[in-house]
Amino acid sequence: MSGKQIGLVYYYIVSAAALALIIIGIFNSVNFLINVTQYKDYPLRYQNQDCSSIYPVPMKVAPAPIEQSYPISATQSAQEAEKQKQLCLKQVEEQSKRQKLDDLKNSITFLSIGLVLFLIHFPIARRNSKDFK
Repeated sequence: MSGKQIGLVYYYIVSAAALALIIIGIFNSVNFLINVTQYKDYPLRYQNQDCSSIYPVPMKVAPAPIEQSYPISATQSAQEAEKQKQLCLKQVEEQSKRQKLDDLKNSITFLSIGLVLFLIHFPIARRNSKDFK
């Protein structure tokens, strides 16, 4: 293979990869739009967002103090359970907002990088393939 052929193959491979990035970006954008418009709260990917169980556990729990001056109770009081439930709901809401921003960021990133790569490399590949004939 000559140097021109290798260059031509390179430009077409990068153009194909850019098209794949554009397709992934379009898929992410459609997924984002569906999640924003069809759900009351933005859905989470991996976390069970049910805080109504008997023991709602927030994502980040502070470690218990080593020295305790009060006795440890075996069950939660109603105030502690409600406080923990509110903390869980707050964390699920924050995680939902973070997920929403991440999805928007990913869709914009994939689309913009794919478009830039495609708009740079595909015209060069077309011009080189016309010169190659």
